[in-house]
Amino acid sequence: MKRAKQLNNETNTAILFLLPSFAGFVLFILLPILSSFLVSFTNYSGSLEKMQFTGLRNYALIFSNAKFWKAITVTLTFVASSVIFQLFLGFCFALILNKKLIGKVIFRSILFLPVVLSSVAVCMAFLFIFHPTAGPANNFLMSLNLKPVPWLADKSTALMTIIIVFVWQSFGYYMIIFLSGLQTINPALYEVADIDGASDFQKLINVTIPGLSPVIFFSLVIALINAFKMFDHVFIMTGGQYGGGPADSTRVLAFDIYQNGFLFWQIGYGAAESVILFLIILAITIIQYRFQRSWVTYDIV
Repeated sequence: MKRAKQLNNETNTAILFLLPSFAGFVLFILLPILSSFLVSFTNYSGSLEKMQFTGLRNYALIFSNAKFWKAITVTLTFVASSVIFQLFLGFCFALILNKKLIGKVIFRSILFLPVVLSSVAVCMAFLFIFHPTAGPANNFLMSLNLKPVPWLADKSTALMTIIIVFVWQSFGYYMIIFLSGLQTINPALYEVADIDGASDFQKLINVTIPGLSPVIFFSLVIALINAFKMFDHVFIMTGGQYGGGPADSTRVLAFDIYQNGFLFWQIGYGAAESVILFLIILAITIIQYRFQRSWVTYDIV
């Protein structure tokens, strides 16, 4: 009886500590998701009096809109490119800075610093760097007798420019995650590999990557989610609320949702787009979890 009472008190204490976080989850995550889902079936444009239930009309308009499919294409291009480069650079720098190097703590701090900087400050700085005439980037290219790059001024290079900025700011986060994962791999595995005469590349393929596979999986999920919901870099670097150019070349889905919902006041339409974005991210995450068993190793010694 006494033991049961103690367990009940511990449960009540745990619930009390979890309540603020749960309340925040309900207020700022669950309710907005449910509200967006409900609003997506209406023609809501800011006036509750004129709001009407329209069923699947918003979804039909979305799938017949060429701008939506353009935004999907741009988003998938951005996600694939940014995720690959983020994880690749994070992994490479983690391998380098995991070795015994002089000043490696300083280099770790320098590479991680952009992660904690404001996206506004980073984007404004790169707007100056990539200025078509006065920017250091083009001045450097011209000093090498190379043609200046239009960067954000041309549809063929604008998305690439935003990817560069996004990757530069965020790959340090994954570097730190990979570094922590590298330090959990049993050193005895490398000693056995040395005894067997394994090369550095063989140790990388057979020891390091399998040992890091849970960390790689986690990083992949987080990187994909962050890339799909990227908004601020496009907003700041392409002209604010009227951005997304030139010629919609940088109009990712999150920015298209913002414009339709808060610039054109097609809130029901924007809510339907946000539901589609949510379902895309959910589907990709579920697929990743389903297929992780084929390559993620949790029981490495």
